[in-house]
Amino acid sequence: MIDKKLKLQDTLDIYISEQKDGKVIITFSRMTTRERKEIVTQPFVAKFLASLDGERTAGEILKGLGDFSKEQASILLNFLKDEHFIYEAHEAPEDPRYLRQIAYFEDMILSHSGMESQRLLQQKHIAIIGCGAVTGAMVEILARAGVEKFTLVDAKKVRYSDLVRHLFCRLDDIGKYKIDILSDYLKRINNRIKTALFYDELNPNTDLNKYIGTDVDLVINGCDEPYLGHTSLKIGRFLQTKNIALYVMGGFDAHLMSSGELIIPPKTPCIDCCQQTFQKALTDWKPTYTQVEKPEQLVEYNNHNYTINKMNHFDIGGSGGLSVMSLFSANLSCMRIIQFLAGDDRLDYKTERYEYLINKGIMTSFEMVKQRAFCKVCNE
Repeated sequence: MIDKKLKLQDTLDIYISEQKDGKVIITFSRMTTRERKEIVTQPFVAKFLASLDGERTAGEILKGLGDFSKEQASILLNFLKDEHFIYEAHEAPEDPRYLRQIAYFEDMILSHSGMESQRLLQQKHIAIIGCGAVTGAMVEILARAGVEKFTLVDAKKVRYSDLVRHLFCRLDDIGKYKIDILSDYLKRINNRIKTALFYDELNPNTDLNKYIGTDVDLVINGCDEPYLGHTSLKIGRFLQTKNIALYVMGGFDAHLMSSGELIIPPKTPCIDCCQQTFQKALTDWKPTYTQVEKPEQLVEYNNHNYTINKMNHFDIGGSGGLSVMSLFSANLSCMRIIQFLAGDDRLDYKTERYEYLINKGIMTSFEMVKQRAFCKVCNE
């Protein structure tokens, strides 16, 4: 380390206070996590830290500060490196696009450097089945984070009512395939992005090998028709045999401000265990039904009146909500997904669903558990 050119992390604040005995207290504070660490040392250590400009080696700087043994230098530099307070100047990326994100990874993912976290993220391939409001926002977040390869599966076209929450859609996109619009949108964010497009509906007989190859690292299921639970079972069971991670989208229907579940075979509960956890928790719950007079007229109106000029168009069965709700769910979900994709060794493999109750201003959590008595997969 003593022969290397070093710099302080950009996300680090350093405070120095003098002691009566001539020593100083140096406080290291991470801006991203608010974590703090203090050391009591000699004043020349503070001068050394202030001199880390990436232009001179640590040895050259220390030599200019007076007598300093190699043993002392080794102890100091190893401490700074182990705490992720410094990095080698040559590690700075040539492309400044991800500089701030790399600095964030340096503080949050301690198992490897921020550069390595970013490199891992950019190598990932994500498949999205069902490209709607929440998954569309998730894909955008992941693309901005650096993911460069996506498979998009959706047979639907953009409708006028989609403009409320589908942030990648515009007026001119009405009548066009969602995945065409989303693909072009992603490539305007990063022209290095590659997309594979499938204009398909998911049904019980769909061969998932068509979309999900061995190079896919994560599948996000946003296909909530006929029901997200049913489609997730089909996809999750397929992925379990291939050890590919699944994220079941949150933020739909009655849960517009919720995360989803990250299922990582064989670390977390499998999709069947997640479904069983839900069923047990909802044993005593009963739905409330609303009667609609002349539903056939409602269906006919909805099927024939969804052009831009029909301002009264609405979705049958579609839940009302704001785009901010979709964004909340997407951002909440992607924090966990990015931690997984960037290879954080501290990932706890807990499968939890979070939901923000907007009327109460509180966040709730619900943990999925392995149903070992029921599940052959998780009982092994």
